[in-house]
Amino acid sequence: MQRTRLFACLAAPAAGILAEALRSQRGPSSRESVRHGRRGGVSHCWAWSSKPEITSASALWQDFGVRRAHYSLSSQKLILEGCPSAIRPPTPEDSQRVRNMKGDVVTEADNPGLRVEPNFIDEAEEEQLAQELRAYVDKYGFCFDVEKVSVQLVDSTGATQEEFGKNLSRRVTGRPETRGAEEGVVAPWGYGADLDVNKLPPLVLKLVERLQAEKGYKLGPLRDCTINHRTGSFFMIHPHVDPPADGPHVFLLGILSGAVLTFTPADTAPRTGLEIEQRSWTDSDLDLLIRRRSLVAFTGSARYEWRHGIRAGFQLQSPELGGPVVCDFWGSMKYILPRRQERFSVVLAFADCIQS
Repeated sequence: MQRTRLFACLAAPAAGILAEALRSQRGPSSRESVRHGRRGGVSHCWAWSSKPEITSASALWQDFGVRRAHYSLSSQKLILEGCPSAIRPPTPEDSQRVRNMKGDVVTEADNPGLRVEPNFIDEAEEEQLAQELRAYVDKYGFCFDVEKVSVQLVDSTGATQEEFGKNLSRRVTGRPETRGAEEGVVAPWGYGADLDVNKLPPLVLKLVERLQAEKGYKLGPLRDCTINHRTGSFFMIHPHVDPPADGPHVFLLGILSGAVLTFTPADTAPRTGLEIEQRSWTDSDLDLLIRRRSLVAFTGSARYEWRHGIRAGFQLQSPELGGPVVCDFWGSMKYILPRRQERFSVVLAFADCIQS
């Protein structure tokens, strides 16, 4: 009944309070980056003005962590292909966490390459990991000026309230990043083929070792580790494709709060403004539920052909939830999930297995 009442309220014209990132956050998201490697960029396709020389297996491995790629003569692009056997086969439980924009659970055939490991760590491990991550964020975390956000609140009467220039996110990464004249802090473990796992935070290293030893994943070396910290229940990330140099197999562990990660087609023009918070970026979007302590993996099409992001969310005045609470919807407004104030995500990207 609680969800029904909330849904009825939100379905009414101009009802509820919607939150949106405005003017200040128009730069790349926290996972987008500047050029990388010899052929760097922020897309899964790589274009040249003329046909390139044949790319060697060693160059693919060094630059992108993949063993296979093909060159498209029609588009003059190099298409990266992560080894499909690196990721365990899909299960019905994986698809149960993914809903389309009608609120329906997707079929296994419509799953673009998403896997879910519920409760990958327990509550005690979550608390210990949060303490470790806070220390690393305090020491190495950064946020570029263009990533500071202005939040607009719109109530049921149409009145607006704006909060400008708030720093609600920090990240730690071994990948060199710049925005204009600003340079990010480079974490000691490094990036790509040069990443040194022995310099990772100790509990993060345990996560890497667990992933490589358990759950049926056949992974190569770690190429990227990024820690994201977001506060004030503002988890928004603009849709993006992770840098191809990160590697073909991406894992994300979320702690302290659940969230809905939205996958949106790269070839479809997205909506803008407050409409995103009611209807998402496109009608073809897929919403992946990430509960606390759950690990998700995306590979194949989900890694290279779909953008992923997190909507700004909407705020409910709800006595049942303890007052004003920022929420996600999961596929449709029939499924509303409250956010907590703080969230960490640990993003780990792996190369193909050496033997693949």
